[in-house]
Amino acid sequence: MKQTNRTLSILLAILMLFSVATTAFAAGGNNPLTLVSAKVGDLDLEGAKISPNSEIVLTFSNNVTDSSVLTGNIGKIKVKDSTGTDTSAAVSPGSDKTVFIVTIGSLAKGDYTLTIGKELAAKNGSTLGTKVEKAFKVNNGNGSGTGGGNGESPLELVSVKVGDKDLAGAELEPSGTITITFSRGMDENQAANFEKIGIFDKDGKKVANVSFSDFQKPDPNSKGSYTVLTYKNLATGEYTLKLGKDLKANNGNTLEKAETITFTVKDKDDEKVNFIRSLLDKIADLFKKIIDFFKELLNK
Repeated sequence: MKQTNRTLSILLAILMLFSVATTAFAAGGNNPLTLVSAKVGDLDLEGAKISPNSEIVLTFSNNVTDSSVLTGNIGKIKVKDSTGTDTSAAVSPGSDKTVFIVTIGSLAKGDYTLTIGKELAAKNGSTLGTKVEKAFKVNNGNGSGTGGGNGESPLELVSVKVGDKDLAGAELEPSGTITITFSRGMDENQAANFEKIGIFDKDGKKVANVSFSDFQKPDPNSKGSYTVLTYKNLATGEYTLKLGKDLKANNGNTLEKAETITFTVKDKDDEKVNFIRSLLDKIADLFKKIIDFFKELLNK
């Protein structure tokens, strides 16, 4: 009986070591941390015009307000003005463990950017991995806009999408398309406008394999227009889409504030890695069940 117990103990120890190894490798693989949405009421924050003292609701895929990560995460969420200076926006955990509430306070009318550091972490140890930036405007409550033309029919960036998702913080395929929508018609200055839009790598070098579709209206009654940017064969890594402040609408108004949106291109082997991690997760769960079984035998 003693020999049997010793054998079971040795086997249990081996299984526990293997379980720890597979669990460590798989940690975060099946449940990575992402920003699900950034909203003010029902509006997406990106490109929105909001009132002073509004609340921005940030929803993440995982638990980011657990006591083990809460303090560090609060310090990684900031609202900056057009000069890059931090504002006094207050960050607090929401009622759900996946939510942060950002109260912007009595900010002056102007352009602002919500930034979330790439080190923001979930309870399970995974991190955001990519810095997120969401540009928005604060108005003074009378509905007047900003931009060229002193608020009359201003040019604004409405959205930058990959499919139905915001580009900011997205993880893209090496080749694909990005749809850029503006509030005004842009086709009369088309060639010049395309020169002011580009994708840049982490070293600041402009990517060459980029082309644009002609600007067109989303629908016949729309005052806005969009172009589809096509990129090809980007290497794995972090990139920034930049839109120059001199982009000009047909009515002569300009964007006035340069826009930058950061995203990443995923590794072609990511799917294989995720499959392996998923498999290891399942193996780890199986070993946990086997370990529990042997523990019961040893306790008898």
